[in-house]
Formats: sequence, C-alpha cells, structure tokens
Amino acid sequence: MISSRRRFCAALTFGFIFVGCAQQEPAKDTAAPPAPGTAATGGEAIAALKIGLITPGKINDKGWSQLANDSVAKIKGEIPGTETVPAIEDPGQANVAGAARDLAKKGCNLIFFHASEYDDAAASVAKEFPKTYFVVVGGRTTDTNLTPIQFKAGEATYLAGMLAGGMTKTGKVACVGGSEIPIVKEAFASFAKGVKAAKADAEVKIVFTGSGDDIAKAKQQSQALLDSGVDVLHHNANAAGQGVAQAVTDKEGAMFIGANAPQDDLATTKNLGSFLVDAQAAYLLAAKAIKEGKATGAFQYGLKEKVVGLHYNDKFAGKVPDELKAKIAAAEADVIAGKVTP
Repeated sequence: MISSRRRFCAALTFGFIFVGCAQQEPAKDTAAPPAPGTAATGGEAIAALKIGLITPGKINDKGWSQLANDSVAKIKGEIPGTETVPAIEDPGQANVAGAARDLAKKGCNLIFFHASEYDDAAASVAKEFPKTYFVVVGGRTTDTNLTPIQFKAGEATYLAGMLAGGMTKTGKVACVGGSEIPIVKEAFASFAKGVKAAKADAEVKIVFTGSGDDIAKAKQQSQALLDSGVDVLHHNANAAGQGVAQAVTDKEGAMFIGANAPQDDLATTKNLGSFLVDAQAAYLLAAKAIKEGKATGAFQYGLKEKVVGLHYNDKFAGKVPDELKAKIAAAEADVIAGKVTP
C-alpha cells in the first residue's frame, strides 16, 4: 500500500473529488504541426517555469482543489527558479477558456487545469498560445503543447471498495458524488467492483448531489442512504464530502471512506480510511518532464507508479481484520501484475 507519509500532509480528500480520480479513456491525439514562425513548447526545454492553475473549487476545500494548490507549491519548492501566480478558483465552466487566456497573457508557460471537464477549453486555448504548455488533470486530449495527467484512480477505488465490502454488516454500501462526470462515475464503478470482490451479494448505491460545494445536500442524501440500511458511505464530492462525514458521525454503526488524500479528520472514529491520489508527485513528475522538454503523450500514473493507493485510518475506533487487509494487499499485487482489472 502507498504510505500516507509520502502524501501532502493536509487532511483532504476528494475527492475528485476527485475530479480526476478514475481511469480515463485513452487520450485523443489531435497534434498538428506548429504554425510557421512559432515555437511549440513540446520537445523544447524551458529555462524557468511560471505556473498558473485553474481549479473547480476553492483551494481551501480540504479536498481536490486544495490538493492542486499544494501540488503547485511543491513544484515551486522542488524546481529552482519556478514562479507561480495565484490560482483561479472555480471560474465556472463557461469562463475557463478566458481564465486560461489571462494566465497565458501574464506570462505563464505552464498552466494546470485541475478538472477533466476543462479538457475542451484547454484544447481550444492551447492552439492560441503555442509557447505555453497546458496540462489537464483527468483530460483526454493531446497536442503539441497539450497533455493530460491521467490517474488510474480506479485501481485505488477498487481497493477501497474491497475495504467497504469486507467491513459492511448490512451488506449495503453507497457512494456520494458531487458533479456527475465520467471520471467520478468510473471511479465509483471500480469501487463497486471492489465491494463485490469482497462480498459478492453486497448492494451498492450511487447518488450525486450535483455540486461539489453543497455540504447540506450531501448530508441530506447521506442520511437518507443510512436510513435505508447502508452502513458504509464513500464520497467523491470535494468539499461536499464534509456533509457525508457529518451524516456518518450522527448515525450509530455507520462507517466512512474518504477520497484523494488521507481524510482522517472527517468522521474520525468511524473513518475506515481513504483512497489516495498523490497529486503532488504527479504534478512534479509532469513539470520536470515539461521543463526538460521530455513530455510526450499523456502522463499516466497508478498503483505501479505509487501515485494512487489505499490509506487506512489509524484512529478508526473499530478494527479492520488482518485477513481483510491481506486480501486487499493481494488484490493490489494482482492489479499491478495485470491479473485483475478494476
């Protein structure tokens, strides 16, 4: 399993959520030769990075967007001469392209889009600024100066699902998401497969709040699920995951699984653990490759690269059986070896 010590220390997750925490579909290659007289960033070393960031939520959300901001800070600390500008937080889908243009005009030569739904906006703006490199977390499109970071988050959510399936007493497990986007749905699908791998007759319910910020709605939906007999709730809902944790805290016998980073501070004594996405490691690997002119195609990271994984919460008031942990460890090895497809 991935050690939580390697992760950024803030208690997040999120979840993608993890917007961006599932196994993405193959990248679309739309590369075209640079226009005459221009110098595309792809394949060329960059003397010093100036980084811009666009996030789908607030950078203090204790989740997916904070993870991105901390990742950019890590790049600045690790690569000498790197400059950063303040993140553009939750600009709204219609304003993403404009926000990216503003960052490029400010001299940013590397811009991260921390949401898969920003893929089309990034692809359109990348053509306007051939000397700027655009990276979409969870994206699908590649071009001369455009590439995605694709987390194989489904590998981690599969393990988290096994944890839920092995711990449920009612045989009913549920996932609460924010926006209903493909990568979150894919992550939940892998989670459900993991649940079934541990308990074949378990029932898995999936609901979406429609927003990664609506804590009250997430709590309300979670309460309804718990009242229906669900006893393990997993979220991938950004800040709204706090509402899921609140509902679990209030319900006797309920358990919680977090997203994207160790979320041990949510529903702490009822918190089994979290699936992890080491965005800091991924961002740093991507930035180094781009700075050195070695970026080719999509950046893809999973269990094998130790960029995703499962974290157990040491403060959980109960006990995760050693036999279950051993079963999950064996499944992790099988996924890495290609014997199991999450």
